[in-house]
Amino acid sequence: MTIRIVSEAEFAQRIRTVLFNKRVEHVGCVTGPGRSGAVAAVYASHILGIPFIPFGANAPDKFELLLIDTARESGRTLRKSARWYTKKMGRAPTVIAVYEEPPRIAFWYEARKPQRYRHELGFAA
Repeated sequence: MTIRIVSEAEFAQRIRTVLFNKRVEHVGCVTGPGRSGAVAAVYASHILGIPFIPFGANAPDKFELLLIDTARESGRTLRKSARWYTKKMGRAPTVIAVYEEPPRIAFWYEARKPQRYRHELGFAA
């Protein structure tokens, strides 16, 4: 299995493109699940000029929430997170993944030792 490493420069350009194409002018705060979601959320926060909300924290009622992650393989994490925030806030967040997998990718901050999913290691889920 070949894993392509995404550089910081490529990621910065890609997230700008995805945010522009998804038309997210209506969102007022951003969060993301896990480590990679936090990276994507902080980038989106700076690009859009909106507050970053730590994952699991309450989003202010007056703001629409953007839920973002660096990559989506099955979509399970983002679906579960969106359901949780929908239940908590009473409205669905806008959900975005910067990259779709496959092909498998890793990011500059994990390049030396990329994370492996359980099914890639041969463990039963």
